[in-house]
Amino acid sequence: MGRGVIGEGACSGRVWVRRLLYAGSARSSLVGVAVGVAGFLSVLALVFFLASLPVPAVGREEAEGSLIVVGRVSGVVSGAVLDYVRQLVDYAESVNASLLVIEVDTPGGSLEATLSIVGVLHSARVPVASLVVGRWAMSAGTIIVECSDYAAMQPLTLIGAVQPVELTTSGGYKPVNESKVLNPVYKEIEVCMRMSGRNYTVARLFVYQNLVLSASEAYRMRVVDGIASGPLELASMLNNSFVPRLNKTLILTPPLRVKYYTVPPGLVLAQLLSDPLVSSMIASMAMLVIILGLATGHPLVAVLGIGLFAISLFGLGLSASLVATALLLIGLLLLAIELAIIPGFGVTGVTGLLLMMIGLTVVFTGKPIYITGEVMRRALHMLIAAILPPTALFMIIVYKAVKVWKKKPIYHPVPKEAQGRAMERIEPGKEGFIIVEGEYWRARNIGERTIEEGEKVRVKGKEGPLLLVEPIEQ
Repeated sequence: MGRGVIGEGACSGRVWVRRLLYAGSARSSLVGVAVGVAGFLSVLALVFFLASLPVPAVGREEAEGSLIVVGRVSGVVSGAVLDYVRQLVDYAESVNASLLVIEVDTPGGSLEATLSIVGVLHSARVPVASLVVGRWAMSAGTIIVECSDYAAMQPLTLIGAVQPVELTTSGGYKPVNESKVLNPVYKEIEVCMRMSGRNYTVARLFVYQNLVLSASEAYRMRVVDGIASGPLELASMLNNSFVPRLNKTLILTPPLRVKYYTVPPGLVLAQLLSDPLVSSMIASMAMLVIILGLATGHPLVAVLGIGLFAISLFGLGLSASLVATALLLIGLLLLAIELAIIPGFGVTGVTGLLLMMIGLTVVFTGKPIYITGEVMRRALHMLIAAILPPTALFMIIVYKAVKVWKKKPIYHPVPKEAQGRAMERIEPGKEGFIIVEGEYWRARNIGERTIEEGEKVRVKGKEGPLLLVEPIEQ
């Protein structure tokens, strides 16, 4: 009797593979796990790379001459700037600096972050001098300058315009005229200027009339203590001056040494994302992506929108460290969902890795490290030796898995009336695994009696991915 062809659909493998990874899920699961692990190791490698970035050396140097630490506040004042000022003050105190100079060039920013910065400056154990550089120190920048122990300006810079504003529904700005908002701001500036011996009557004009002064006007009206071209000139002007907040005299010993504390890479990213315009655009994109994903019946696309919305949290004025922690937790959750629940590796996993990378980049902000450079290099070499081999191994696994995933499956037609052997006990009408011509198949018993394990069977047909078999009567 001739042998017909039932169809295509068999792949070589073992019974347990067939059970656990049936219908091709083996390849997608392998790719998902491999990509997920490789991605996690890549993020871990990023952590150690950021930890190895050069940061200002911390230590109490014995060289002669007073040390001046210089930092810079630029752009919109936000939670990221607050974190930077905290680190700047900690660094100045740790190196026993004689003076901390903060260069200020800002159009303003978050009032909450600004008042927190003022609190940090007031609790600093080192004299703090602010120098307006670049273009201006407006609004929040004016508060920071006036609440420093010393205030100075470069020629041709501006200061003032402290009246708060709020966003309107049309996307514009309007001045805030409510006394419960203006009075605390006015009093904060007045107290700072009074304590430093400046003309505190101008504080009211700054807040209620949006007064703006040039460097020469501010110096003439005793709003600032001097005009200087840079930190060294400012330090020379302030030598032997009294610091009321610390109740001591500032004595600087020549030759003066200057160390610049730059903004760490993580805070540069956080400050960019904290910009109101940038965060608003990201939040708008997030809402559009979420709506698009839900409207088109692709909820996984909405996951990307959730990730974008989480990134826009930087614009709320929260601490960069707090937002970074939230991004890390959300990223880990999405990555766990991708690896444990969703087969393969797609939008959810990529979004999780992206959030983790941003969070780790912001968290590792180049904080001072209290170890010697030699120990740091040795630790870095050990970390590289521990991380690179498994990362390379999993990259190879990813490469091989992707090749297998892209490769077309090899199918073999199963001839009708072919004989095989049962791999397990199969009752009538039930399903189980059999082996036919060296290939494993899932089959249904269409016979009238139970097929015992190891018993011979005959293929009678095919129904989808299942073979229809019956026992061979002896």
